[in-house]
Amino acid sequence: MSLKLLFRILAAILTLNALGLLFATSTFLGMAGFTESPSLITLGQGFGVMVLSLAIIHWRIPDIASSVMPAFGKLAAIIVSLNVLLVLYHTVTGQISGAIAYSNLIVLVVLAVLFFMYSRKSA
Repeated sequence: MSLKLLFRILAAILTLNALGLLFATSTFLGMAGFTESPSLITLGQGFGVMVLSLAIIHWRIPDIASSVMPAFGKLAAIIVSLNVLLVLYHTVTGQISGAIAYSNLIVLVVLAVLFFMYSRKSA
């Protein structure tokens, strides 16, 4: 496995989340335990565009970064770790629940660890 592959995997996961937020907003947010409202649907779709934008950036990082890939890997590890902390906090406080929350938490923890490991190897 390489940092390039990790960035592609993260981009794919972000894309799946973005598509869920954009085109299946009620279902996607409902699976996380949110109560549907027109305002929440609008907000979810807005976040979907933001997540899709992040997916595109993460997909392109390996093509653009080349010699500084380890630095971008460490940055990705920090960003994913912040997301882990937020999802963990929301899960523990009961703000989100269900399969989406727990599966995202597991995947994000694994990705954060892998980004830390592979960015250190590449340095």
